[in-house]
Amino acid sequence: MWLVLAIPAPAQAPVVWEGKTVRQWAAQLDAADAGANYYAAYVLGQLGPKAADAVEPLKKMLAKRSVAKSVPGYEDWEYVRGTAAWALGRIGPAAETAVPLLMETMHSKGHVSVRRNSNEALGNLGRAAKPAVPDLLAALADEDAITRVNAAVALWKIQRHPKALPALAEMLQPGKGPAAYHAAVALGTLDLSPSDTTEPAGSSHEPQAVSQALVKALGAADQDVARAAARSLGQIGRGTPRLALAAIQPALEGPRDEVRRMAAEALGWMGPAAVEPLRAVLKNDSPAARRAAARALGRLGPAARTAEADLVEAVNDPAAAVRTAAAKALRLVRGAP
Repeated sequence: MWLVLAIPAPAQAPVVWEGKTVRQWAAQLDAADAGANYYAAYVLGQLGPKAADAVEPLKKMLAKRSVAKSVPGYEDWEYVRGTAAWALGRIGPAAETAVPLLMETMHSKGHVSVRRNSNEALGNLGRAAKPAVPDLLAALADEDAITRVNAAVALWKIQRHPKALPALAEMLQPGKGPAAYHAAVALGTLDLSPSDTTEPAGSSHEPQAVSQALVKALGAADQDVARAAARSLGQIGRGTPRLALAAIQPALEGPRDEVRRMAAEALGWMGPAAVEPLRAVLKNDSPAARRAAARALGRLGPAARTAEADLVEAVNDPAAAVRTAAAKALRLVRGAP
């Protein structure tokens, strides 16, 4: 028995990406070519926690404010540094030593990509980035929309700061330009479920206010914003279905046909929890909403089997587009190819 116990466990094979190990990719960060540096940082970020051995080389790259003009691609050095910041955030806890550097680079005036990705990385490092909270609050007024959004997201991830969700909801308002789209996308990535943490948190009505702001954005003139809002509502519904359904239901009953369609789209992103609400939407006054509901049920496949009878009825819908969508959905729900 002792002989068996003394046998060392087999060493784990090194992580490899495109034939190179983490250390080899980290070594490429020293190449005299900005394009090679960028791609190495990108790969290390994709590897996430598995690239922990690359933290120090990535920090070195992020701290390097410029390179000689003789370096190929030197004019894109901003994006190289920004990708290094992003990669550090993707690596996670092993990169916590980068917090002081990220707090410095989040103020990079000439490199907006560095500001954006430094804020994002700080959020991904969670509670270890608490010292950055005052600076992130200041970044909510940054001139760059994505920097503002990333700062708000980071504040929520670090300590569910009470100013995070209201800031994102405010960015969703009409006339906010690119901030509206990026805020709509970001809200779908946040965990809005109740937390038992002892950290300071926003008031309990804020997630509800966010859902309502997203519902309002379903009627945005910018269709990219409307679609992003629908998807985020659905993503929120996966974790907190009651919260999302309570916000979506009034939109399904509103006067605007386009808003009802987008509300049905939102349900479609929720997954199996939305089957029963989608069955009800198949009887909505809006043909566009009925079609969206049929398509959503089809995407759920056999998980929406309880809606089979409703889809059979919808195959005879007065609107041709609804009939077509229902027939296709019916095949998918029944498990047909």
